[in-house]
Amino acid sequence: MEKPPVINPQNDADATKMLSLVSHKLKTPLSIINGYSEAILSQTAKEKFSSFTAKALEEINKQGVKLCNLVDKLLFFNKVESLQPKDLAKKSINLKTLIKASASDAISHEGESPTVPAGSSIVKKGTFIEIDCPSSLEIKADEELMAFLLEELISNAIKFNNKAEKIIKVQCAHHGDSISISIRDYGAGIRPQDVNKIFERFYQVDDYFTGQIDGWGLGLPIVKKILELHDGSISVISDRGLGSIFTVSIPVS
Repeated sequence: MEKPPVINPQNDADATKMLSLVSHKLKTPLSIINGYSEAILSQTAKEKFSSFTAKALEEINKQGVKLCNLVDKLLFFNKVESLQPKDLAKKSINLKTLIKASASDAISHEGESPTVPAGSSIVKKGTFIEIDCPSSLEIKADEELMAFLLEELISNAIKFNNKAEKIIKVQCAHHGDSISISIRDYGAGIRPQDVNKIFERFYQVDDYFTGQIDGWGLGLPIVKKILELHDGSISVISDRGLGSIFTVSIPVS
């Protein structure tokens, strides 16, 4: 019998291998669970399930999709961790267009389809994203990675906000040799002792103020790695109870 690989979680390379192995092993059974639960749910009208059975099926599918998204995040983390600057598929990207698409995706993951009215705002019931970005502004970057970065920061601005009306402002500026993108929310804010930890792998801010937040604690570490690959940086200003401002800086190349 073939022996399983010996993995030392204390070693970064081995930890990455372990995460990749676990992620791939989970992917197939999750796909089967989600596929069959969706197929059964589609028959609800015909089969006339009891309210309990229908609710149980919906919850199984909901949690299966959530777990699948978590596995996808692990796989993406492993992919980004292995990248070098020479691996990036850099091209010129219209920044405002990319932000609008990323904001729409972030809202969609909250369970509703966003509306994109004329102008520079994206809304859904209870969430308003205002985008202040020159229409002609472009960045040279890897589009897939930059889309993930923007969606992650906007999603966090939505998730870490316990207010009924969530307002997020995205502002861009050209500073000659760099371009900045600031994402501001008016949510829970971050405790001073947590600000320096939120970019650590698997670290999550979780207390009575924010409540339980789903995830691995990998989103911001991925954001930091993406910026390192682009020779960029990120800074955070946060006031407890007043919200946070995440500012990304990317050099003009």
